[in-house]
Amino acid sequence: MSVGSLNWTIFCAESNEYGVDKAAWAESVCKVIGSSSYNAYAEAPTWLQMLGSGVFTMVWTAIVAFLIAFLLGSLLGVIRTLPNKPLAFIGNCYVEIFRNIPLIVQLFFWAFVFPEFLPDSLSAGSGDVVAGGWWKNILNQQPAVIGVFALGLYTAARVSEHVRAGINTVSRGQKFAASAMGFTTAQSYRYVILPVAYRTVWPTITSEAMNVFKNSAVLYALSVLNFFAYTKTMREETSQDIIILILSTPVYLIITYTIKFIMAWIEKRMAVPGLGSGGK
Repeated sequence: MSVGSLNWTIFCAESNEYGVDKAAWAESVCKVIGSSSYNAYAEAPTWLQMLGSGVFTMVWTAIVAFLIAFLLGSLLGVIRTLPNKPLAFIGNCYVEIFRNIPLIVQLFFWAFVFPEFLPDSLSAGSGDVVAGGWWKNILNQQPAVIGVFALGLYTAARVSEHVRAGINTVSRGQKFAASAMGFTTAQSYRYVILPVAYRTVWPTITSEAMNVFKNSAVLYALSVLNFFAYTKTMREETSQDIIILILSTPVYLIITYTIKFIMAWIEKRMAVPGLGSGGK
């Protein structure tokens, strides 16, 4: 079906990924909605299948990156509030560096600059012993691993700032009460400070979870075949920019709203009356 110059079934046209096996779900959908754009005997899978594969890549890379960011960011947030000044200084330096350098610059640093500082090892690509050969092997074979690593470190700096702010909102009375009960510093953070801090800043952490999914689009710069990469390739191959953007935008809306509802459910489950944004 087409309206003017817009072909609404272009998603069922043959893609340029000839080395990929066809997926039954995409073929079944396109048999119903593909109209004249769909060719059951095409050698390559449809663009619908490739976009679906891109969505899957985007989701798993973003989830892993957020887990890295949440764990590392929480650790950094705690370190920055400790009375140990050297540790706090290290945490502050990390945040200032990773928060203030654009993500795309950090991606290229980890991909092309960082391996030059590593010991020499065998590169599978060239067959030579070069600096950071094993790291370059990962970049060539699994670029998503490097991308997830970089995205996680970048987001951790932002999460750290939220956690630090949450810790600073905990009243001195609660901290003194933990000390009076004989809690060590680690126990105070584990049982008193962090539970209160997370409840306070959970809405801002929700925003960071959404940002991770949106920022994951930048990973296409490392040849990660995510949803954004396939929409970009499809636009170049079909010249149907408007229809591709119109039908691709809801994908991001569905994903971000799903994150919102999941994080809101978690916030509601851990809410304490009178405490944090979830309390009443």
